[in-house]
Amino acid sequence: MSQKNWDVIVIGGGPAGATAAATLRQAGRSVLVLEKAKFPRFHIGESLLPYNRSIFDELGVWSKIQAAGFMVKRGAQFWMGDGSIHTRMNFSRGSFTEFPESLQVERATFDDILLRHAEELGAEVREEALVTEHRVEKDRVTVKFRAKDGVEHEVQAAFLMDASGLGNFTANRENLRDYYPEHKKISIFGHYSGVQMTTGEEKGDILIIRRENSWFWMIPLSDDKVSVGLVLDQAQFKALKKDPQEVFDDAVQNTRALRERMINAKPITQGHVLTDFSYTNRKLVSDRIVRVGDAAGFIDPVFSSGVMLAMSSGRQGAKVVHAAIAAGKAYTFAMKRYEWATRRHVSGFWQFIERFYTKHFAQIFFQPSNKFRLLCAINCTLAGRTQMTFGTWWRLRLFFTLVWIQKYHPIAKPIRIR
Repeated sequence: MSQKNWDVIVIGGGPAGATAAATLRQAGRSVLVLEKAKFPRFHIGESLLPYNRSIFDELGVWSKIQAAGFMVKRGAQFWMGDGSIHTRMNFSRGSFTEFPESLQVERATFDDILLRHAEELGAEVREEALVTEHRVEKDRVTVKFRAKDGVEHEVQAAFLMDASGLGNFTANRENLRDYYPEHKKISIFGHYSGVQMTTGEEKGDILIIRRENSWFWMIPLSDDKVSVGLVLDQAQFKALKKDPQEVFDDAVQNTRALRERMINAKPITQGHVLTDFSYTNRKLVSDRIVRVGDAAGFIDPVFSSGVMLAMSSGRQGAKVVHAAIAAGKAYTFAMKRYEWATRRHVSGFWQFIERFYTKHFAQIFFQPSNKFRLLCAINCTLAGRTQMTFGTWWRLRLFFTLVWIQKYHPIAKPIRIR
């Protein structure tokens, strides 16, 4: 180790951890990043949101991301499983949305760019370093980790930022994780070649294909590589009594809108599974600890909010940590404000996610009207905008009121979800 005492130790080198480390280095803080994997490594969650761009610019990493040649994403398409109806959100046409496009990225490459950028800014990065213990004391945090060679190390810092992802290291040790009781999902996914995706102006769009009680994503990563994933209830998966890949393949064959696009598909990698990924932590901050990214909680991949929420929380969390160190305090009111702001940003997506699985939401959402610019308000929220104006707020309230009315007194044409 180049030094034994740091301003901040960051657990995890994914988008949240790399963003936090880069932000702290921009503020002049000494940073140690402890990452258990060796980058680049495979990861899911490849579709970004337009408002990621503002964070790229603030970090000074946009030119490196541009140079990687990722697929441009200009919209998101939502399809019924039988192909009978679909709608498209075009990010360039929302009157409240400031960024007209985003990217589809291979996370192995994208995450490596972010981590190397933090390293170039001066953060020390230790990969294949497994954190085994942390201890908060009056004036410091002590962290123990095991290096690749098996040697145990102990390091200290003024603050610890937990960006350990779904591993949720510090919160699990404090029993802070709460699962969404009615939202226990499993995802089965892989990368495929030979998939028929949209072309022309719609090239690069993510496709969300809604089935009765589940859904597929289709994310084009290049001209001949597409990420395809199935998300369904854990209880439904268990009742099928089949292995994950068999469940995936059966669902493809029984979903017309997907089957036609996958008719010539060949697997590049398949059979990956994630489960129990929808949860929240009761506390995001405590003395000398700030949790960011998936270590602050994760909701659902349906609206591609994961990387946006991770990088946003990583940047804002790092700023309050920097201020706390400058003030010589273990806990500040700004840290609590960070927690409130992060929960508010997550709730902006959650209000769509929890309703997405209901029929009355689909009947309104799949037959959109831009009267009163309702669609524009939905567009900017799902594009990742963190600050909601009064104009977008009341339009969203009206939209969800219409969804509620649809449940009891249909005002939109009924749609069969198959």
